[in-house]
Amino acid sequence: MIKTYIRVELGSEGESPKQVIERMRKIGAVPVVGDFDFEISLGEDERLFDRLEEIHKVLKGADVRYTVTTLTDVEAKTAERGKLITHYVDQKPVELKKALYKAKLERWKDMGLDVAELETLLETDLDKFKVASKDYLRTRLDHMSIVKDRKSEDNVVEGQVLALLDESGISLVDIISATGFSEEQVMLSLGRLISSGSATRIQKGQIELYNLVPPPAPLVRKTIALVPAHDDAEAKKRLLDSIEAEGSTVKDIIRTSRLPREQVEEGLGKLEAADKVRRIEKAKKELFIKT
Repeated sequence: MIKTYIRVELGSEGESPKQVIERMRKIGAVPVVGDFDFEISLGEDERLFDRLEEIHKVLKGADVRYTVTTLTDVEAKTAERGKLITHYVDQKPVELKKALYKAKLERWKDMGLDVAELETLLETDLDKFKVASKDYLRTRLDHMSIVKDRKSEDNVVEGQVLALLDESGISLVDIISATGFSEEQVMLSLGRLISSGSATRIQKGQIELYNLVPPPAPLVRKTIALVPAHDDAEAKKRLLDSIEAEGSTVKDIIRTSRLPREQVEEGLGKLEAADKVRRIEKAKKELFIKT
């Protein structure tokens, strides 16, 4: 589904906000709170052009200016998450603020955060809620278990945030400025990165910085130092000592005996001929066992 968002600029000589809302409701526009003022959903059989014509006609004569933004479902969800688009239901100012805060808490709950304490504060003391919620994400970044169930839009935010991090550190303000995402989006992304071990937070003087945790260096296998046997007797003894009771592969025998492959293959052949070892197949592997 396509959604169209309208931002209206009112003027002192034009109609009142209430009159504009009544006009827009005639064409099915829903008042919202946030970066936009109205939302219209485009049905499957409707043309965008026709909807735009309706908007223009219904606002004609109201003496207002307006801009239109049309988004797809995915883009609309991202806008709602980042720009706090909340449907207006004729609330009083305090009720409207609570509705906005509740929407924020719901998003935090979706990310796996425990907001029970904040929900209680929201209902009992709005001023204390504002103070407590201001630093809520920041104080819980190191303990946020929200790596699971990431959505595609979260991955986009996370990718851009991660690209800005380095080992010298970058501030939250600089990340927000560089990416254009909201503070909440960036904080949630940093929480995921910290909980997954990809980033860390440090205090440098009065500034809080976020650093990239470099991935561990790949393991480097050390080459086994092979020591040739002086004679057949030594080679046979070392081979027999290296074979486990349940059997060993040629690779395991070389690693344990530290004999060169040529001596291992030659020695195993002689031990087989002497009926000291035999080959078996186990789980599609060729093993040597002592007889």
